[in-house]
Amino acid sequence: MPVRVRFAPSPTGYLHVGGARTALINWLYARRHGGAFILRIEDTDEARSTPEMTQAILDGLSWLGIAWDEGPFFQSGRQALYRENANKLLSSGHAYRCFCSKEALDSRRNASGKPAEWKYDRLCRAIPREESDRRAAAGEPFVVRCDVPKGKLAWDDVVKGRIEFDSSEVEDFVLLRSDGTPTYHLSVVSDDVAMGMTHVIRGEDHISNTPKQIALYEGLGVEPPVFGHLPLILGMDKKKLSKRHGTVSVLSYRDEGILPLALFNFLAQLGANLGEEPFLTMTEVIRRFDFSALKNSASVFDRERLAFINAKVMGETSPCELAVVLRPFLEALLPAGPEPGEAAVRVMATRAKDLRELAAMLVPFLTLDFPLDPKGLEKARKDPGALAALEGLLPRLEGLAEDEWGPAKLEEVLRGHAEASGVKAGALIHPCRLFLTGRTESPGIFDVLAAMGRPGTLARLKRGLDSVSAAGG
Repeated sequence: MPVRVRFAPSPTGYLHVGGARTALINWLYARRHGGAFILRIEDTDEARSTPEMTQAILDGLSWLGIAWDEGPFFQSGRQALYRENANKLLSSGHAYRCFCSKEALDSRRNASGKPAEWKYDRLCRAIPREESDRRAAAGEPFVVRCDVPKGKLAWDDVVKGRIEFDSSEVEDFVLLRSDGTPTYHLSVVSDDVAMGMTHVIRGEDHISNTPKQIALYEGLGVEPPVFGHLPLILGMDKKKLSKRHGTVSVLSYRDEGILPLALFNFLAQLGANLGEEPFLTMTEVIRRFDFSALKNSASVFDRERLAFINAKVMGETSPCELAVVLRPFLEALLPAGPEPGEAAVRVMATRAKDLRELAAMLVPFLTLDFPLDPKGLEKARKDPGALAALEGLLPRLEGLAEDEWGPAKLEEVLRGHAEASGVKAGALIHPCRLFLTGRTESPGIFDVLAAMGRPGTLARLKRGLDSVSAAGG
């Protein structure tokens, strides 16, 4: 049977990293086995579901590179199917009407002495079908409850191994509310049956839902899918990842300058053991992935690890591609500014952790109006001999031909001038770095000089020398 998996988010919030990891694992399994990845939007909570959140989920998946083969399907338009299945379960005796009022339930719960542990006592289960039909026809309010079968409700979880629940642990849960609206369990199982799901892979917080859903599969006479429950994602404090740990929305990582392939790799590695490389192509991740690679223990969301992977991905991405995704970040710093050259992008990308940082590092390549590090200026001002030597370097740089303006020749000229001027090469390199980038740290200075170009280099060195002179005066 062809593999069919699904991702079924509720559009009550943005796509967060936990949901994205679940979607990614399902997508990888479908791609690994030539199957189908179905997207279903569980929007039955009308008060909290919004079109904006739905679009944010679609945008987040698309940005990560997770394309769905079918859907998106919306549960809000599938209510008739759920009611039809509830009636099937009633007719076959796998469900029954419960006429207990909320007040009656609360009274029995409180009288039990352990209200927090109380489960529905199945009082209405004993009502004969004829009486149940008569009371319903007379307009008496009721809910429809699943008649949970006695015995074990068990499955072989592809992540957790064998899991068993005794039916005594599972309440006869509600399928249809008194207003006729379906509950989560009926909707989910109805859709998974109708859509032919072969595997249901989701977070481990759904483990307690699975025995109820197995009972529904049995009641509908359908073989349950293969279940797998993914471990939690934890923050660095080893507590469940949440907003208190900072950014959790996938699109927020995009806006912070993380590349999609970096987050893709990071989430794939959170869910599975795929090797030691910092990152892999999507094709290679798919090739290496299978259920046997899934981790059985919680993973820690390490922001430094994500930054490390992102830096590696940036370093391997072509300058042309980086320039495209850099535009919104550069626009925020230099509205309507010029485009950076490929050489500048290539060089500075070797030291940036994300696109936002790379954009800031490229500003000095695009304008003379950028700040110089105050501590760097103070250090430069304390070495007048180096500054004099740097001023003497300008005509030598100016005299280089265009085809000589490369890292090797620039290094030869700078080091030769330093020796002739009686200063160390480092004494020239430090102010050069400051005046060209505004920073005291950068990629190799000769690569920076080459990427800046002769006119840009000379303009920035002169501006830097003027700044030191003005500060000293």
